[in-house]
Amino acid sequence: MRIAFLSIGNHIHTERWLEYFVHRGHDVHLITVTPGPIEGVTHHDLRTGISWKPLHYAFGALKLRAILRKIKPDLLHTHFLQGYGYWSVFSGMRPFVLTVWGDDVYKAPFASKLRGFLSRRAVAMADVITGDSEDILNVVEQLGASREKLHLILWGVDFDVFYPRSGDEMRREWRIPAGAPIVISTRSFSRDYYNIDVIVDSVAKIREQIPDVVVVFAAYDGEGHDLKARAERLGVADNVRFVGRIQHDRLPLALGAADVFVTIPSLDATAVSLLEAMSCAKGIVASDLPSNREWIQDNENGFIVPPRDADALAGRIVSLIGDPALRGRFGERSMAIAHDRAGYTENMSRVEALCQQLVDRSRRGR
Repeated sequence: MRIAFLSIGNHIHTERWLEYFVHRGHDVHLITVTPGPIEGVTHHDLRTGISWKPLHYAFGALKLRAILRKIKPDLLHTHFLQGYGYWSVFSGMRPFVLTVWGDDVYKAPFASKLRGFLSRRAVAMADVITGDSEDILNVVEQLGASREKLHLILWGVDFDVFYPRSGDEMRREWRIPAGAPIVISTRSFSRDYYNIDVIVDSVAKIREQIPDVVVVFAAYDGEGHDLKARAERLGVADNVRFVGRIQHDRLPLALGAADVFVTIPSLDATAVSLLEAMSCAKGIVASDLPSNREWIQDNENGFIVPPRDADALAGRIVSLIGDPALRGRFGERSMAIAHDRAGYTENMSRVEALCQQLVDRSRRGR
């Protein structure tokens, strides 16, 4: 198949999707406003140089149609409902697959009447829609998508890479003393709904009972200057490490160093980082969201806490750090759940089959 992906270019999630299709021998094109090199992929720059959004989107739609006429793909696969999904409405391209990510469904459609209209048009026009939690698919259905075209597709974990292992190398790199317990968060600094400020607030409370605890913040985007200042004001700067983005191939080592993994967003679908932590048999504290509860059962394979309750978060982290046997039980159960449902190749092969069915049907129609 010749597939045109319309997506965020410099993002690990996009890279992992495209790399699968390249390795399967498909002719893969990426159309994006954030181009970045991905081996085996032909890039098409959708940037317009126009800052005023209405004109930017209008010219972008015209540019997208021209690119698609040139490529002549068998299928358009759009990632992210907001922005790229809006362009797909005017692309004229069918068949059209839409993959939703998170806040593009949970927030954007309800921000204005125009965004709501374009979101509903996009989900109505898509031939297939994939999402990585039942919860996010339910929201897409509320936007008007028919249930039969919704498919639960996880972005998946490579179990040959993410498995329990030593993290001594990362401990040395982060200059954390041997024996000091490590908590890790790998969520974005730039989106406030990830509640990184609450994790920072919890550090002071954890330190009261575990003085040598170190919390590692490894955000994949954003600078976090306000969070660093917050840690300074709370007097916990010695107990935190802001290590920036960790390359994906080194994330297993980072998770190996950690005793506890924390993810407490106020909204989210299934986080790949959560699945990766489960695959590494970590003790996990997650926020009380429907998508998290699809994976974590409270007090069975992790702890569930309110998204913005620093006291509850600190209490659960202290419990996990203080009870290695409990961490071990939680970790083993989480790893088994991840292996049962979250394999990367298995989920990507399902997407490939859906795309092939659409292309075959389109060719028969022509």
